[in-house]
Amino acid sequence: MNYVRTIIISVLALALCIASLAFAREETKTLARIAVIGASMSDGFGVRVSTTLADGKKISEGVNLSELVKVACKDPTVVVSNYTSSLYFMNPARTAKSSALRACGANAQEMPTCVLAVDWLFWNGYGVSNMKGEKLSGDTERMELLDNALACLEPMCAANIPIVLGDFPDMHSAIGGGMISAPMVPSVECLAALNARVVQWALTKKNVCVVSLSKLTQDLVQKKSIHAAGREWDAQTLGPLLQKDRLHPTFAGTVTVLAATLDALDTKTNKGALVNFEIDPVVLRERFVTQLKDSAAKPNNVAPANTAPTAPPAHVP
Repeated sequence: MNYVRTIIISVLALALCIASLAFAREETKTLARIAVIGASMSDGFGVRVSTTLADGKKISEGVNLSELVKVACKDPTVVVSNYTSSLYFMNPARTAKSSALRACGANAQEMPTCVLAVDWLFWNGYGVSNMKGEKLSGDTERMELLDNALACLEPMCAANIPIVLGDFPDMHSAIGGGMISAPMVPSVECLAALNARVVQWALTKKNVCVVSLSKLTQDLVQKKSIHAAGREWDAQTLGPLLQKDRLHPTFAGTVTVLAATLDALDTKTNKGALVNFEIDPVVLRERFVTQLKDSAAKPNNVAPANTAPTAPPAHVP
């Protein structure tokens, strides 16, 4: 009898082990090919890492979200593709369609296993352009832009690809910061309606999780600590999380957004996302500095100049 019990226990243990390995392979598969789609935040507008070489020369390079994801990922074989644009605001309906199509790849082998669309919706609610690329006339047209963008994600939903989708933050505080003007910002009531639509749509999609940029931004504006990835993120500890334009995050702010993004992705991977990433901004900055120095040390290689990033055309009409 004891022998039979031992056999049963052994078989169950083996089955559990096989299931665990299968789950681990599935989680690895989920993170195998990550596509990043979005606007200027994901495109790394204004975010740079700088250092000084031994000869006193200062060098600098820009950092976008896809590069941050790649450096943060513990698995060097993970492929991270970037389909972001700082010019998204110029024609949001067209950019939403083209970026979603490009992210899907030309065939099944190129299709991503995970999509990060943190600020991808932003200009499908903000801005002054409607579906036709003409001057937007009201809140109804903002909702049309949003519905069009959500429809562009349907092929990914049909393929059950995990998508982390950011909602609409309230950026009234950025008006006058040099990047957006009052006509480009939806009313508080419109923002609430847009976000309700995002939540409603996401609830019908088992592959979609929403990262609340609205809550994150609210905490920033109210100077509250942001809780993400099991730690607190605040300007007192990390330095400013927003740039002077009050619209785009700094390097530390972008890492904060990544931490919140991974928290959301954990809900679709049974907590299999966050454990695969390093999210300490000090460690990540040092990794970029090391890359920068290594690049500068290569023979016949010219280090990136310490110049300001090229700005897209001003958002302010």
